[in-house]
Amino acid sequence: MKNHTKRALKIVDIAKEPLEKLPYITAASKGAGISYEWLPIYWGEVLGLPEELDALIVASDLQGISGHKHKQAEEIPKLLGEELAEVLSLLFQIHLPDVDPAKVMVCLCGDLYTDLTKRGASGNPLPVWRAFQSHFGFVTGISGNHDLLTNKEQTELDSTSGIYYFSDGGAIMHANLAVAGLGGIIGRVDKPNRMREVDYLEKLRGILRQAPDILLLHESPEICPQGLHGNPLIWNELQNAAELLVCCGHVHWEIPLVETSEGLQILNADSRAFIFTAATLD
Repeated sequence: MKNHTKRALKIVDIAKEPLEKLPYITAASKGAGISYEWLPIYWGEVLGLPEELDALIVASDLQGISGHKHKQAEEIPKLLGEELAEVLSLLFQIHLPDVDPAKVMVCLCGDLYTDLTKRGASGNPLPVWRAFQSHFGFVTGISGNHDLLTNKEQTELDSTSGIYYFSDGGAIMHANLAVAGLGGIIGRVDKPNRMREVDYLEKLRGILRQAPDILLLHESPEICPQGLHGNPLIWNELQNAAELLVCCGHVHWEIPLVETSEGLQILNADSRAFIFTAATLD
């Protein structure tokens, strides 16, 4: 990180219509049974993608069970993220055959588990990590507030080749990109994956001082002028960041991308997925 020349990773286009939509079911709000949903997958272009990478995948809040059919009790339900990894691999083969899967970096911004019996249930997201690792070259990411890993499961994540899990926040170098991550949310520390406000903001400031190229957060900032929900404290910290791509989730924005005049871009990936390939300047 110390000798890294900061790279301006800039999203220049996101298609208005999704390339594909995946059916899934999830627990409806207020105990109202099952909700039938669709996960959109968007294609976009980014400037500054290093030659070591052919594509970048970003996804967050994949809280669903694949398909629109109820599974038999003896069947193991497939998490939405597991299905997404397989479908993305097929989409590359169909639409982007020149992309080398080994040169694809996946960024997961948390909340990859669901339980149909209770909306907002917490549990093991490891099958989703395994699925992406089996299809693509490098998978990195963070925990959401509903991802729970046992010590054994976290050890597997930490020791699996092709995976880097930001268990406690920080930054790494991959493919000539400075990638940083800070999981969880600000909240009551007696609940999983929550930090005191002072501790979270201290970690965030420390990461921003390292000037990463891309930052993965679970909790989105609040951006009042655009009416976008989130945490205003995170927005306050990010306003001084320049030429930084922040990927986040936790709350849903109708518009996925916000950009400031200083070159800060915030991509909200809540309940959606993105494929980014290198843009070329005309």
